[in-house]
Amino acid sequence: MRSDGLWSAFGACLLLAFCACSGARMDFEKWDASFEHRYSLASTSLMEQELILGRPFMFKYADSSLFVYDYLADSLFVLIDLNDHNRVYRFGQRGQGDNEFVQPTGCCLMPADSVIGIYDYPRKQLRAINLRQVKRGVAEFPVCWRDTLLSVEVYPTAYNNYVGKGFYEHNMLSLTGDAAGRKYFFEYPYRDSREQDIPNRLRGMAYQGSLCVNPSLNRFVFAVGHAPILMLFSVDGSEIKKNYEWIGGYPEYKTEVTEQYSSAPMSADNINSFIDAYATDKYVYLLYSGKTAREADVRAYEGTAVYRLTWEGHPVDKLVLDWPSTRICVSPDDGVLYSMANKGEIEIVKYLLKNIV
Repeated sequence: MRSDGLWSAFGACLLLAFCACSGARMDFEKWDASFEHRYSLASTSLMEQELILGRPFMFKYADSSLFVYDYLADSLFVLIDLNDHNRVYRFGQRGQGDNEFVQPTGCCLMPADSVIGIYDYPRKQLRAINLRQVKRGVAEFPVCWRDTLLSVEVYPTAYNNYVGKGFYEHNMLSLTGDAAGRKYFFEYPYRDSREQDIPNRLRGMAYQGSLCVNPSLNRFVFAVGHAPILMLFSVDGSEIKKNYEWIGGYPEYKTEVTEQYSSAPMSADNINSFIDAYATDKYVYLLYSGKTAREADVRAYEGTAVYRLTWEGHPVDKLVLDWPSTRICVSPDDGVLYSMANKGEIEIVKYLLKNIV
């Protein structure tokens, strides 16, 4: 696997080196110290046979299975059935056909236990993948929602609505559907009035991160990748509420606007923060890097520290993994954490959490 595969599809195109310092390290150290319970975890390999991955980009637990979106593989998706001796299914093709995908940018749980949702950004479609049908060889992925906004990701809620995250004119989140109509919520963070004057669509490029919805589809976490910023939300019918926010610093970036494009190249001296986030109904899990691209190059997009919090933002514990990881997911009962571990090649490993108090 090429090392540049560890970059996110959007973060890679925005990175540009210029001298700056985020100045967030001290604030983060105080936040880190609040996690008094710390555990060093030892992994075990998930697969006995070699599982060749190209560029794994998304990672979900659903229906006693692990689902992977593999950006560079011939088959876009990998499904590992944990109840059937880790049997592997590969499926999904890139293209414009009815059951093909152009560029998936979001992966989510759906209301049915055995269904994964994939948001195909260029086509503005949320497609349903029934995992049990996949195991029977059925490759049909119907469209369950068509987005009419500039959403980069779309996720269903328990209220027959859809949460969108995107570079909207004045906001970062949307809520659409029969119950909500069309509503927008919140804007991307800013450190001062000068940064606030940067158009929200452009500023949002600097505040990209991981968004994950819990299995009950009524709460979600948003964690920024290039700065220590965390937000916890809930969906209540036709409203999105921000229940917790922690800002330990801000990213350094420049804005570039021409007639052809707009971008917000990031400083190579930014401390990469939350490179992945995962949610169960009980806890929020954050995979943290703590490295800069200038110091670590693509290794800045992997980490060994996982912070576990309650949905009220209270620290639970800090889990230290024995292998640097690029993605994590967790079983719904919080008993097992799975990670994409970088052992020279990417390998899926698991960590038992049941014995942690």
